[in-house]
Amino acid sequence: MVKNARTVAIRSLLAGLTLGGACIVVGAVSTEGVSGAPASLNPDVAETWNSGASIPGTILNDAPCGVAESSPVEFNDGGTAGVEVGDRQGNIYGLNLQTGAVLPGWGSGSGSAVGSGQGCMSNPSGGSPGTGVNGVAVPGNPPIDSTASVSPSNGDLYFGAGNAAAPIDGGYYAYAPNGTEAWNQVVTNPATDNAPDGGVKASLPVSNGGSLVEGGSLGQETYGLNASNGTPAAGWPAFSADSVFSTAATGDFYGTGSDDFAVGGASSAGFALGTHYSDGGHVRVYNDHGGLICSANTTEEVDSSPAVGPILPSGAYGIATGTGSYYSGASDENTVKVYDTKCNQVWSDTLNGSTGGSPALADVQDNGQLAVVEGTYINNSSGTVYAVNASTGATIWQANVPGGVLGSVTTADLNGSGAQDVIVPTTHGMYVLDGPTGLQVANFDDGSGNGGIPVNAVYGFQNAPLVTADANGSIGITVAGYFQPNGANYVQGIVQHFEVTGSSSGNADAAGGWPQFHHDAQLTGFVGGGNSLGTCDRPAAARNGYLTVASDGGIFAFGQDFCGSTGGVALNKPVVGMAAIPGNGGYWLVASDGGVFSYGQAQFYGSTGSLRLNAPVVGMAATPDGGGYWLVASDGGIFSYGNAQFYGSAASVPGQDIVGMAASPDGQGYWEVSTTGRVFAFGDATPQGDAPSLGLHLNSPIVGITPDPVTGGYWLVGGDGGVFSFSAPFFGSTGSIHLNQPVVAMQSTGDGLGYWFVASDGGIFSYGDAPFRGSMGGQHLNKPMVGMDGF
Repeated sequence: MVKNARTVAIRSLLAGLTLGGACIVVGAVSTEGVSGAPASLNPDVAETWNSGASIPGTILNDAPCGVAESSPVEFNDGGTAGVEVGDRQGNIYGLNLQTGAVLPGWGSGSGSAVGSGQGCMSNPSGGSPGTGVNGVAVPGNPPIDSTASVSPSNGDLYFGAGNAAAPIDGGYYAYAPNGTEAWNQVVTNPATDNAPDGGVKASLPVSNGGSLVEGGSLGQETYGLNASNGTPAAGWPAFSADSVFSTAATGDFYGTGSDDFAVGGASSAGFALGTHYSDGGHVRVYNDHGGLICSANTTEEVDSSPAVGPILPSGAYGIATGTGSYYSGASDENTVKVYDTKCNQVWSDTLNGSTGGSPALADVQDNGQLAVVEGTYINNSSGTVYAVNASTGATIWQANVPGGVLGSVTTADLNGSGAQDVIVPTTHGMYVLDGPTGLQVANFDDGSGNGGIPVNAVYGFQNAPLVTADANGSIGITVAGYFQPNGANYVQGIVQHFEVTGSSSGNADAAGGWPQFHHDAQLTGFVGGGNSLGTCDRPAAARNGYLTVASDGGIFAFGQDFCGSTGGVALNKPVVGMAAIPGNGGYWLVASDGGVFSYGQAQFYGSTGSLRLNAPVVGMAATPDGGGYWLVASDGGIFSYGNAQFYGSAASVPGQDIVGMAASPDGQGYWEVSTTGRVFAFGDATPQGDAPSLGLHLNSPIVGITPDPVTGGYWLVGGDGGVFSFSAPFFGSTGSIHLNQPVVAMQSTGDGLGYWFVASDGGIFSYGDAPFRGSMGGQHLNKPMVGMDGF
């Protein structure tokens, strides 16, 4: 698989910088001349920091780099409210929220160092860089486009470093509230990555009560890290099809008590680790141990950071996201989409420009309903903001703004009306839109001349403004971006703070609001209070456990949902195996005559129950989307149902006693295995070796096969619990242990970092990251165990 050359992607550009040459002066911002501005909302937005006589705000010593996609975030530095932001020179800044002064430990005051220009926003070819305050230099000075998240327990700040123009260096970082480094973690890419980039542009949301941070890299790995020390958490990293620019939304989407992650990604055409990929992207949902719950493919990469909330009918959780702009002309370019938590697309709207910025979920109409609010980038001087009905995709309003929207809108109830008003960052200043109507009611930093701002003097913003409850009882707005000093041909970073006169700080983070990038200081991108999927409706991979089945069809659930069984039904033939739906709730059982029994959301697609078989059925496997299944007989015959395709069988090979099968990770192939450990591969399931070809001595016949979803290899297990690994890691076995009863089935975890097997008496043996959730070992069973499935 060949990765895209995203080192030249537009993530690193300033999109054709055309800033005026005059010094920028910001004062109170007027709404004079705003056509149709509602009388109820004409906010007076006043700048409060002034670090220089002519240029308000705190100027950063980072020419020619500036602040691009790193958004300001509020944190607590020993009792002092601070704001943090990173720049493309590789510095992080901690400023006093109320004064703009550098916090102790966060820098050394004024300076005049010039940035290297690596991954920066402009390259000076003359003139003198300006001066400004210094920040804390991240080792190696990788550019920082990530927004810092804040630990809810100790206040640490977590962020990534590296971007598309400088993708090699960087990684994952944590800094204490006093500006000192707590830990860092580098990216280790798989050997198959032809461009093993180590940068991390995505931000790192904090989940599981503050114990885990997660983020994709510009390589091919997505990490979940222990927040306390930065080490990879159990089950992580997860393989990415290509670079990840998207910040994941995190929360308990399924009512399991554990957090999940909804994230966008990119893919490029090729075959990797058992899966075929196409040019485009995807929306994926992972569980907290790196297991893939579901995935939806798109024709355009998804750089936008998803937002999750109760936006579907009856308060069900939905996933809202924009896409990207890498694959020009792709059908999903310029779209905003909503998915359910099974990755089924609910609707998709095509807008008038790039939707790489992230949506907000906000109650702009004061009706108790969250709308999807998305900005578009048409060009450097043109963009549009859309408010869209989250349930249906119908446009509520759309408003043009005089600058492209590369970043993310935020919202606040600025006048106490109950409706959320929209604060829009653009490449040509800041704009405030009335929530119910979309009419422009205020503008600042845009060079319009309002409030004494010189004409053609303008700041640019590619991130998201921060809304805060200020100490004086007003709503504060902090912005971070770049400006062009008078007569210069480069940009420089600046951070400013404004207050909305007459506003109430109690409305800064009111219900229905979206006050900063990705909603909150933990960057969860998640609005709770919705309805999770019910039992046997949520995907099996949302749970962390397994199911076992006995020959009478009795089901025993450990860390999974029980959806029914044939335990009390008279069967024509005994049950011999089972398969759970990867992206849904439920499972199938199969009997030796090929009779299939469906439970939960599992659909019945057909069976051989009424056919005369040459040999009994011995197992089954499901397609990755749960839209079909295969049955395999002991003579190697394959029976395909639903969307399961027939790729061949071992039925033409005489003398083979087939005992099981496994599907390849993308469902475009499968393996069969015999009692002697011979493996037959069909479709894109590649042969990785078997017991006879290696001359392996088996103490006990092989009873099952399970795939490694990461390497494209597989494991075989014998009746004595001996495990044989083929292009897959070995985690342990019971081959040297005396068992009370023989092993009958095996199952790998969703991340390929562990496996379980079950014995006929119900005993469970777990290895690697496969958790032990309980067993029926030592308890009375009416019939012996014959199969299992787990995630």
